[in-house]
Amino acid sequence: MSSFFALSACQDSPNPTEKPETQQKPASTPASQPKPQSTSVIIASTVNDTASVTASTASATAPAVANLLTIYTSIDSKNLVPFFENFSKKTGVMVNVVQDEPMSILAKLQAEGDNSPADIILTEDVGVFHHGVEHNLLQPFNAEKAVSQVPARFIDPDAHWLALTYYGRLAVYDSRVVEPNNISSYADLAKPKWYQKLCLSQRSYAPNQSFVVDLVHQLGDKKAEDVLKGYIQNLAMPVVLNDDAIFQAIDSGKCQIGLVNSQNFVKYQQNHKKTNVQPTWINTGYGGVHTNALAVGIPRTAHQPELALQLIDWLADKEQIGLFASISHTFPLNAQVETSALLKSWGEFKPSQINVSEYGEKQKSAVEMMETVGYR
Repeated sequence: MSSFFALSACQDSPNPTEKPETQQKPASTPASQPKPQSTSVIIASTVNDTASVTASTASATAPAVANLLTIYTSIDSKNLVPFFENFSKKTGVMVNVVQDEPMSILAKLQAEGDNSPADIILTEDVGVFHHGVEHNLLQPFNAEKAVSQVPARFIDPDAHWLALTYYGRLAVYDSRVVEPNNISSYADLAKPKWYQKLCLSQRSYAPNQSFVVDLVHQLGDKKAEDVLKGYIQNLAMPVVLNDDAIFQAIDSGKCQIGLVNSQNFVKYQQNHKKTNVQPTWINTGYGGVHTNALAVGIPRTAHQPELALQLIDWLADKEQIGLFASISHTFPLNAQVETSALLKSWGEFKPSQINVSEYGEKQKSAVEMMETVGYR
């Protein structure tokens, strides 16, 4: 039986095989250092306290530099510039942003070991963070003020990550042939009426594993397994790489409906103004919409965890989190912060009430179920 999660997203990184050996003491204040790999944006505070922004695509590990934080993130680095310019102006701390896919970030941390310049990781999916904890890549930290703004079901009991915002599992459909009123629930997509119309992304795609954990939570093992079997029977084509591939398949007429993360649809829609792919919230009248977190963590090897924590506290403040939610196309967890007009335009939905920490705790059993039904 295959491993439930392999750090293979980064091609030049080996898969980890060892479990954590030690636990770090929680950080209690901020961190420092640089590093680029894919897209890298450096935001530096200048002498006259104005921020200058430069981009680079360097790949070598840089030496530690005082008052420089390096963030590994899956969020579009260009969208993060407005944030970190303000942080640099306020604190004099420069910020280096390295953009990559969530699992590639973990693979990168694993490959770099103690030489990693990363001080913060900022990415999606609690399952990804759980995997980082299992392989001793993250340390616990104390952010009491920020945690006080987070609903209980989004809190990590072991304090290795802090949820900032959240997103939902959205149904997307071909508006040329599908009426959204005909889609009721996640289980509905397993019915024969969707035969050869469904698109799914691959089993190893982290959001799918978290989704299956929630599906089991809502339906129980037997019904969840039956739903997954129905999904496989209804596939219009072999499973694809990720959400973007689902959008492309629907637009090209290869399938008619799929399940994706809501923030990914926003990005696709912005880049494809004439798309026939449209969103709809489903499962609201059933077990609720599957939701997951966009969260932040501090690597075990961070050089200045106190400074990293300073940025985390700043980012989690309600003055900043609204802008962060908007540029990451996610929903704020802080009830005092407004959701973006775009996300509001999709209508309201009822979220599932599962504790999101279960996505990591039950990830292995979810993957085993997916393997059992032939979900590749």
